[in-house]
Amino acid sequence: MNTSLYIARQPILDMNENIFAYELLYRDSTQSSNIKNDRHATVTVLSNVLNKFGVKNLLGEHKAFIKADKKFLMHDVVLCIPKEHFIFAIGANIDLNEFVEQRIIKLYEMGYTLAINDVLLSIDIIKKFSKLLKYISYFKVDINSLASTVEKLREYPVEIIFTKVETHEMFEKAKILKGDFIQGYFFSKPKILKQEKFDPNSLKAINLCNFIMSNVTVDDIVREFEKNHAISLQLLKFVNSGSFHFRNKISSIRQILTLMGRTPLTEWLMLMVYSTNASEQDSEIQSPLLQLLQNRTNLMVTVSKQIQNSDVVDLSSKVYFLGVISLLDSLFNVEMEIILDELSIDSTIKEALYSQDSLLGEIYMFAKNLETFNVKDVEDFCDKYNIETQELEKLTFDVIQSATEFENSKNA
Repeated sequence: MNTSLYIARQPILDMNENIFAYELLYRDSTQSSNIKNDRHATVTVLSNVLNKFGVKNLLGEHKAFIKADKKFLMHDVVLCIPKEHFIFAIGANIDLNEFVEQRIIKLYEMGYTLAINDVLLSIDIIKKFSKLLKYISYFKVDINSLASTVEKLREYPVEIIFTKVETHEMFEKAKILKGDFIQGYFFSKPKILKQEKFDPNSLKAINLCNFIMSNVTVDDIVREFEKNHAISLQLLKFVNSGSFHFRNKISSIRQILTLMGRTPLTEWLMLMVYSTNASEQDSEIQSPLLQLLQNRTNLMVTVSKQIQNSDVVDLSSKVYFLGVISLLDSLFNVEMEIILDELSIDSTIKEALYSQDSLLGEIYMFAKNLETFNVKDVEDFCDKYNIETQELEKLTFDVIQSATEFENSKNA
């Protein structure tokens, strides 16, 4: 029986938008999107993480929240899980009794970190856990909860993680309610600003990417870079960082093209556009938008290579550029229509941003569905293009590991 695992990680951020931790989302393929045994699912994902994939590859230096039901908490398997890497998120609907309460206290005393999982907060729920909140470190609260109820929770020594924060307005609400952390994809949506242009240096870099991927010679590309000295210096610094392993130091754009080809050059250049703009506010911030870009583009390129008999010329390069374009509005806080007007982009890529009628659009939506863990739509896509669940498991692990390595290289 196929027992592959669908897995994704969603970032949890502090109020300065630094990545604080992740929540691991998972589905056992034998149970599809309807897990009836949370204990089995938790053990399955931890087995994959610890034995097959590796904690550092998946999480880097961060911890992960994982769901823990009553049976899981009471089982001795919990004592085999490394407490320095995982936080157990207890469901708010757990059936509390004397034995469960003693187990929570014992785990706390043993050094395990515990949380209450995502819930629309109510006074009854606070009362239910009131005796245990001194042993609980985090309480995940739906951002739609009443402010007065959240204020009541503030009487207890727990840090509040607001969940379902999907817009900048919700983020502002979390600030007003004095949240400690936030979870949601608000950072992938543009802020509403009265801005009609975006940074001209970034426009140069993006147009340079278009130029590289067009039918021009290596000499043409080198000459174009020579017109953009700042971009060339940034690129060379990035390529010579510890994340790449060349025998000799790379000293020219021509060397990069000769050694790696046009597509890697385009990818690195676009990462620099995101990285540079993300670091303008704070060079120490590991931008969640940059990490999302890494995950999305890597996933789209990898899955495009699994699709046979495609009639799209240079499919992988096109889906990469589509992934990059899809987040530019959030990076620059400019309406997507303005960006598309200023860039000379293939019409098929433009159309794919708004429609699933093409293969490009389907791959783009597949990546977004995996980010938000819409498992049914992910499965439908895999069925349509004959992508085995084992292969999906491998490629998602590889994509996450690649993003983790990139994050670590920025910390080096």
